[in-house]
Amino acid sequence: MRIFCWAILLCCLTSYASAQTFKAAVIGGFNLAQIDGDRLGGFHKIGLNTGVKAAAVLSDRWQLSIEMLYVQQGSSRSKTDSPLSMFDRINLNLVEAPIMLSFSDWKVQAEVGISYSNIIDYEVISIIGDDITEQEIYKSNIFTGILGASYFFTDKWTLNVRWSKSLSSFQDRPGGDPFFGRVVSIRMLYWL
Repeated sequence: MRIFCWAILLCCLTSYASAQTFKAAVIGGFNLAQIDGDRLGGFHKIGLNTGVKAAAVLSDRWQLSIEMLYVQQGSSRSKTDSPLSMFDRINLNLVEAPIMLSFSDWKVQAEVGISYSNIIDYEVISIIGDDITEQEIYKSNIFTGILGASYFFTDKWTLNVRWSKSLSSFQDRPGGDPFFGRVVSIRMLYWL
């Protein structure tokens, strides 16, 4: 429901823009993710980042956009991780709706925004290989801050790199360490 509220807000904001040009893109890429608080280090969890984007061109340099994405995040144990962590891996599947404000100059674009995500499914595996998903309780709604940059190879193809961090813990277990997701996303956009 909140995703639809964000979409309505975007439509209202763009109706006041002086330029009423809209663009759309298809997005495909991957995430390198980790979770602060699970005692596993490094961006070892690789997952999908795919979806669509709609952008309202506010001026020659500014645009406001919303995306609808399917993303995979979490964490995964590496050989150098501490044996004190009880986790081998945490797999999160989310639906995400970032709202971004972008500034362009030449073939480069900088962006900042906020995202609402909903965890649609997750799996938690312990260090000994047991499925402990039922014992872990995660909040389904997550807000995330995002910074990013893009390079336009052509009018149709764009490389986008983003860094994001959840703004509040999604761990909902009393007495558990707070979990904050951090993600580096590398994506290609094809503008329609």
